[in-house]
Amino acid sequence: MSGRSNLDIEVVIGKLYKQESAKILAVLTRVFGPQNFGLAEDVLQDAFAKALLNWQQQGLPANPVAWLISSAKNQAIDVIRHNKTKLKFADDLSYHLESEWSLGNTVEQEFSGPKIKDDQLRMIFACCDMDIKAENRIPFILKTLCGLSLEAIARALLQPPQVIKKRLYRTRKQLQQQQFNFPEPEQLESLMAKVHTVLYLLFNEGFHSSEEQQPINQMFCQEAIGLAKLLIDEPSVVNQDTLGLLALMHFQIARVSSRVDEQGFNIPIDLQDRSLWDQQCFKSARQLLQLALANANGGAGRFYLEALIARAHSDAASFADTNWHEIVDIYEHLIRVTDSPVAGLNQAIAVAYAGDVKLGIAKVKVLQEHPALKRSHMPLAILAHLHAKTGNAELAYQQADESIALGGTAHEHRLLMQQIQRQLAN
Repeated sequence: MSGRSNLDIEVVIGKLYKQESAKILAVLTRVFGPQNFGLAEDVLQDAFAKALLNWQQQGLPANPVAWLISSAKNQAIDVIRHNKTKLKFADDLSYHLESEWSLGNTVEQEFSGPKIKDDQLRMIFACCDMDIKAENRIPFILKTLCGLSLEAIARALLQPPQVIKKRLYRTRKQLQQQQFNFPEPEQLESLMAKVHTVLYLLFNEGFHSSEEQQPINQMFCQEAIGLAKLLIDEPSVVNQDTLGLLALMHFQIARVSSRVDEQGFNIPIDLQDRSLWDQQCFKSARQLLQLALANANGGAGRFYLEALIARAHSDAASFADTNWHEIVDIYEHLIRVTDSPVAGLNQAIAVAYAGDVKLGIAKVKVLQEHPALKRSHMPLAILAHLHAKTGNAELAYQQADESIALGGTAHEHRLLMQQIQRQLAN
């Protein structure tokens, strides 16, 4: 035991909650079954509450993590003993949990290192497979998969704790209906595609924050990277797009220091100070792409292709040196893979910067009629940018006004007007 003040103990508990709670919760959910997710959360909270009280009185144990796991195991065993006739636990473990002679050993085995990792993956699959709104999914993932406290999530999302609590409650109910299994081989590819998308949404919420008070929230980015690394470490689930996703995150985070000015406004890539780009992050991203190239599982998916585009930008010494023809070709593959009109818009921009502005404009006009884009502000914003590139100021400003009327954030509106002014000045 070591002597520490109560304040020090609270700090230690807070750090351990962030580092260990998601692992312990995943195992408890595995043991109790997702239908008893609320019970798993209660046991987790009790373990940390007992740790706080005990450590304040007795001092910090030599191995705090082992103490917490032992506490959670013992409480899980007590809960199962007292609820054998009342609750149904995990189907495939129920026989061993009901027998007194095998109960302790079964719970002990579930808390072993490899099992903990498996259960974290099960939790990722369960959370990402739910059909829920992003506003509910992000706080739930931050709490369940990343180990953030309710207060920390509320601060990160700039929402009152009570709002986050309600969102967590609604999502918890849905998780109770989910399977908590590894997907069958024939289901793995489609489920991994969902997981990739959800993790990138979490990353994007940080990198392109929807909150104007904090245009970049690096915590979200780092949590998404951490979850992607969990997938990478499991050979049975990782595929080419998993590696591409993590590479893309590294390419993006490498530019974070150059993306926002002192007032918190976004800086477009052509004005970013490339000396601020993190070359070590770029190196890691390129290594991941090499691994992806050697991993044919899943084929070249969306995130692998987007990582190739990000690499093309990172390879350019300046914006003028960008290999736009290569980017146009990669977008052609991306459009075939995703059938995404947004990818089509981005390709149109690349076509214009590759030298054919008229063709770029024509492509955007065709995409304007796509059902998914008819009410979007994006096509008009791009047309305004490209018409400014041709020197047509009147049409550029008219389309910019129409775009702003349809939507977008104040940051996007400001950036659009600045881009038009720069293009017209050239």
